[in-house]
Amino acid sequence: MLIISTNNENNSLVAREKAAGELVFVENDDNAAIRRLENEAKKYDDSSGGRLECYLVLNDLTSLWLLQTVGLPKEIEEKVDVFATTMEDLLAKTIFVKLPNLKSAFPSLDRMSISRDSETTVHLVIVGFSAQAEALAINAALVAHYPNYCRDTRLRTRITIIDEHVYDGKDRLTQRYVHLFDNSYYRTIDLYDANPECKLQHPMYEKSRKDFVDVEWEFVNGNIRNAAVRQKLTEWSSDSRQQLTIAICHAEQNKNFSEAFGLPEKIYKNEISILCYAEDDDMLRIAIKEGAYTSIYPFGKGCCDINTLRVLKSLAQRVNYVYNHCFSLANGDPITAPSAINEKVLGSQWKDVGSLPKQYSNIFNAMTLGTKMHSLGHTSDDWKEYYALTLDEINTLTEVEHNRWSVEELILGYRPVTDEEQKLVEKDISQKKILRNTKKVHYDLRAFDDLRADSTGKNVNVYDMALIQGIPLIIKTCITD
Repeated sequence: MLIISTNNENNSLVAREKAAGELVFVENDDNAAIRRLENEAKKYDDSSGGRLECYLVLNDLTSLWLLQTVGLPKEIEEKVDVFATTMEDLLAKTIFVKLPNLKSAFPSLDRMSISRDSETTVHLVIVGFSAQAEALAINAALVAHYPNYCRDTRLRTRITIIDEHVYDGKDRLTQRYVHLFDNSYYRTIDLYDANPECKLQHPMYEKSRKDFVDVEWEFVNGNIRNAAVRQKLTEWSSDSRQQLTIAICHAEQNKNFSEAFGLPEKIYKNEISILCYAEDDDMLRIAIKEGAYTSIYPFGKGCCDINTLRVLKSLAQRVNYVYNHCFSLANGDPITAPSAINEKVLGSQWKDVGSLPKQYSNIFNAMTLGTKMHSLGHTSDDWKEYYALTLDEINTLTEVEHNRWSVEELILGYRPVTDEEQKLVEKDISQKKILRNTKKVHYDLRAFDDLRADSTGKNVNVYDMALIQGIPLIIKTCITD
């Protein structure tokens, strides 16, 4: 079942799903879409134990954020398996997430594999602060996590947003994802100021705790016609220590065209990936077919396919299966992934996850399987032949997984413990679960080498380790499903 808000103007998506025989409801706005979801849940007979599968395409990123952080009422979640998105969010996933069985038309943020010993970092520059820009920023933060940060915490992924009214978007983003930005480095610079100064915001626990957020941010009040911005873009495009991607996503298509073809010459010469938002891209595709502009990649809602979400959910269910296996291990048992995945229990285990935010935790993990494999030097072309990871690879990616999870949890609305809350948990480990479930305070939001034992007596890093061990199994069973 597909429920969709008409304001997205996504006729091609609706047409494809109807042609495939899916039940499609087109509603006037997000409120009407939620009412439709409630009505379908009431009508659905769940006596068989299964749930109705629903892909909910909302119009507003705020609606999506609320569902990801708050969830849905139990009476809906018990009857309907909901995967909510917006067209902007789905498009960002289409661009950044590499999935088995689905070919991607877009280059990876890490075009060259980033290993533990690498000195390079990913740098995404977003021009414009539209809803599409916000979706790209958040999805990049969910995906772009690499092993070299584990060796040197200065090697963070950087997301730069440039806009003539950047403060409005910055305030919206930092308020919506307050815990992410409270624990991140981010800088702001106003190029309209007579004497521009860079203002750096530090993580709130910088002086007392180790760094654990591997993504940093930059907000530039200006435009890419500014000489200082153009000089920076030129320097970044020639810097061997960073892998630069530029995404131009103003709401106005002609402005995107103008800026995509008006960048400094060195950017095209260095074949820097340029993502250009365009719903009508016929002229653009002619211009980039050959010559200097072949590194420009147009993207628009026509690129979106619900199958992206279907594959993601299939992977996420397997992530959840591996996690359940690890959690069931007794203290002292060898930490291993399961030898096989029982397809018959995937659905019931997925239902037992219990909340939409927790489902998204598994989905966000699944979004990075391709990134992790690429860090080991593998592309989707050889995923079928990849059967096991070495101990060194497991150890490296276990720490990467914790860093990724930390950013994910901050985005989902969790925060680290205060000093007082930490002492409370140290005295009584049962307080860990209470704080997490009642206040969205997570004791494990800390540096990897500062992780502690949970109520089972196991150090929580064993869950990350088992999930990493299970990556080949998760991917292979999804490919052959």
